[in-house]
Amino acid sequence: MLIEHMTPSIGSEVRDLDLSDSAAVSRHAQVLRDALAERQVLFFRDQDLTPDAQVEFARTFGEVLPVASTFPVHPDNAYLELLISKGKKTGTDVWHADLTWQHKPPAATCLYAVDVPEAGGDTMWASMTTAFESLNPAIQKYLDGMTAVHSWEAPEVMRSVMDQENGMQRYQELRIKHPPIDQPVVLPHPVTGRKQLFVNSIYTTYINGMSRDESAHWLAYLSGLAKVPEWQVRFRWRKGSVAVWDNIATQHYAVNDYHPAARRMHRVTIR
Repeated sequence: MLIEHMTPSIGSEVRDLDLSDSAAVSRHAQVLRDALAERQVLFFRDQDLTPDAQVEFARTFGEVLPVASTFPVHPDNAYLELLISKGKKTGTDVWHADLTWQHKPPAATCLYAVDVPEAGGDTMWASMTTAFESLNPAIQKYLDGMTAVHSWEAPEVMRSVMDQENGMQRYQELRIKHPPIDQPVVLPHPVTGRKQLFVNSIYTTYINGMSRDESAHWLAYLSGLAKVPEWQVRFRWRKGSVAVWDNIATQHYAVNDYHPAARRMHRVTIR
């Protein structure tokens, strides 16, 4: 197994490892976990994974729980969700982290490319650890200890929910189960201890203790730090590609430039 860094701050490609070979993955499990904590996104090419094999591989990085997002569940595996797009907006073409409106957001995500367009549809990731460390120490100190409100009721997510067959029922269930919650603005990483910004432009609605105008300006600035190229990595998908990323330390952006071509991805979230 070889690990090649793609940028200085984020992203590495792991080569010569068959992710469907559980024994081989087990031998390298600690190296993979350490690499994910350090590099924040890992990429694998030319994989052939059944839903069960993808879920088993995802367990290398932590506990896997049944699907709890707004996307459909795979009919053969309750731990795997379907991300299918064809000729329409996806709502994921904006910088964000997944499910930060949950009390325990996913620690990591495993995404497998089942069918992808011939061109387009790349995904970008940004290190919010590097973004925080780029701030003036006085600003770091000012933000540390603050909390912000996170809510799933963003327009992009609302469209995804309402487009489902039982959209209104699903909407009402989510409102009851997941009211808005407070999350830290600056969050120490549970493995490395390094601090990162934990706000994003989809789910973070308001920084507590600020006026509305102050909050709007700070959120626009802090969320916008994901757009800086020096702490990004960009990945071109091919059929059989896998990406595993740290959902606490990164934000990601699914480039929406491939329609009307279709794309089918399988996703597993890791607690």
